Amino acid sequence: MRIAITGTPGVGKTTVGKLLAKELNLPLFNLTELIKEEGLYSEYDEKRDAFVVEPKRLKDFFKDKGSFVAEGLVAHYLPSDYLVILRAHPEELARRLLPRGYSREKVEENVEAEKLAVVATEALELGNFKRVIHLDTTGREPREVVELILSAIKEDRELFEDVDWLEREGFSP
Repeated sequence: MRIAITGTPGVGKTTVGKLLAKELNLPLFNLTELIKEEGLYSEYDEKRDAFVVEPKRLKDFFKDKGSFVAEGLVAHYLPSDYLVILRAHPEELARRLLPRGYSREKVEENVEAEKLAVVATEALELGNFKRVIHLDTTGREPREVVELILSAIKEDRELFEDVDWLEREGFSP
């Protein structure tokens, strides 16, 4: 079973990924570390303090891998049985990101990306999955998020919570 966990920075990918991998007894790949260690990037973006992933090289790395949990901002590039898209309210996201020492610009960029569902939209458009699990992590403990994911996997079903920050905040036309 191949599980890819994606979402904007700060939504809980790493924490949920660790718990899920342990629960399912699957190897866990932190894509941020893997991309650096394996040189799966084309350049380093100093402004964003991030490596620019090479999607083909990332996919090639996983081509012969069996079951796993992969978590990271670009996990949706990987073909998977289950694509888990984690979301969080933009205000909560800012609270989670500020202690990480990110620049104010980087925090604002990620909050805006979450408001506009940039990662979720790209992930769904790529369609590299058999089933999708789309969850709001706001106000939920990581264990609760993992239980929701496990329930969907056990029943081999999709789970798609409606998350639209713009509509909730009154920004829709």
